[in-house]
Amino acid sequence: MSIFLLTFFIAPLVIGMTLSIFSHWLDERDKD
Repeated sequence: MSIFLLTFFIAPLVIGMTLSIFSHWLDERDKD
């Protein structure tokens, strides 16, 4: 498998995790 296809497949997973963590962090911050 080429790097391009591997990146194209993994990128949405990484972006999804990042958004999930970021939104969770914002929720935690807003509680204080």
